Amino acid sequence: MTQTNTTEVEFKTLDGLTLRGTLYLSNESRGPAVIMTPGFNTTKGMFLPKVAQYLQEAGISALVYDPRTVGASEGLPRNNIVPTLQISDYSDALTFLMHLPSISPDKIAFWGFSFSGAMALCAAALDKRACSVVAVCPLTVWELDDKKWKGVMAKCMQDRESQTKGGNAPFAIPMVNSSGQNPAGFGSGIGTAELELLRDSKAKIPDFEVTTTIQTYWHIMNWGGPFGALKWLEGTPVLVLTPEDDCISPAHKQKELIYDAIPDLKGSGASGEEPRKAFHLVEGRGHMDVLDGDSFPVVMGKQVRFLRTWFGS
Repeated sequence: MTQTNTTEVEFKTLDGLTLRGTLYLSNESRGPAVIMTPGFNTTKGMFLPKVAQYLQEAGISALVYDPRTVGASEGLPRNNIVPTLQISDYSDALTFLMHLPSISPDKIAFWGFSFSGAMALCAAALDKRACSVVAVCPLTVWELDDKKWKGVMAKCMQDRESQTKGGNAPFAIPMVNSSGQNPAGFGSGIGTAELELLRDSKAKIPDFEVTTTIQTYWHIMNWGGPFGALKWLEGTPVLVLTPEDDCISPAHKQKELIYDAIPDLKGSGASGEEPRKAFHLVEGRGHMDVLDGDSFPVVMGKQVRFLRTWFGS
């Protein structure tokens, strides 16, 4: 890849926070753009820069930003993950981009990976200014383990009392323990390779925190997942990219619970009648390496073609 042209930017949310990110500006005048956020409690420097650079070199600008309470972005308590607010923030990122002179305001797409794949889908369902959405291995499990959820909710209530009555700091727990399991029972856990990847990221990226507030899991349970919003994607072009060997969000669940739940309409893209939703299975790849290895150019090429179709160019 060639030298990357990037600019550090910031924008305001509806509730007054400043979110910070990196703008990978393409050479196209008034060109298309994609808004990207990273996975669960991770920062913009993890996994996404090479994706943004690939898009940039393909003539598509990319805004990659840290979600609220994470990394360089504002928000308290730190690492307090609230799905509904992350969804809302996509729309504020779009408002920011559409007023830049270098970006075509009607050619902006949403993009998300894993946790943020679900955020991007919901944001696109509710904000029809987004011309399309790409979800890479979107999460399909949005409940805590049956044996743990009551105990976790009890801890959440204890934490609320501790903060509101005692003035104590929010209670935080690790994203994963030493065996790769989430202590709150969120998700199916990660393997040894994925665990090492997180540890390596912590060593290389100073603002990446491996803990979240325990209230994060109250917010996730209270939200319940993206499934109810998928029907509102009717008319919005959607690409779901699914790794064949995904152990965190199994491929068949991504197909059945997400892709199949999106209304199937046809509409005119750049090359004529095109399906408004598409599903691509990435063979031999898992949740954390779907954007790595020899398949990377193929996976990215699929995304660029899809995006170009619905940008109208």
